[in-house]
Amino acid sequence: MIRSPRKVHKYLSLAISVQLLLWTISGIYFSFNKIEDIRGNQYLRTSEVIETSKRNKIEPQQALLIVADKTFLKPISIVEITENKSGSEYRGRSLPLYKIEAINEESEEINVYLDPYSKEVVAIRSNQWRIWDFMWGIHIMDWNKRDNIGNIFLKVFSILALLSALSGIYLFFVTNKRQ
Repeated sequence: MIRSPRKVHKYLSLAISVQLLLWTISGIYFSFNKIEDIRGNQYLRTSEVIETSKRNKIEPQQALLIVADKTFLKPISIVEITENKSGSEYRGRSLPLYKIEAINEESEEINVYLDPYSKEVVAIRSNQWRIWDFMWGIHIMDWNKRDNIGNIFLKVFSILALLSALSGIYLFFVTNKRQ
């Protein structure tokens, strides 16, 4: 009688062990990194917010100057983004955007996304953010777009992990009673 629950627990745990390991690794990564640093707040200069007209689009050259003024980064090049791309660094932002490639003091490449109408820095993306985003995709089991926390894989594996934990607790107490 005890062999059957043990086998269920054993094979269930084996089936979900890789995902449990990935959840643990990504969770550890999240807990040891400040979200403010991931978002690039350390590159922003503190400045007062000035209301601007959303009717006039700034020129690319002006966007480079704004990034140099609003951040501690050195702008290098600029590209205008007009189409959404699945799983992109700027996902969830209104388009168009200027993508300004810049470097920090350590010569690391950083992407700054600027709204060409409001002149607002809407996102800063570094390698640290890219690692975070990769870990997030692993954590929520959405490996492509990394924004669907309600996907079927996450739901199924969460339930399987719960069943594995409950069967392990059950086996712990059943084994201890017999000894």
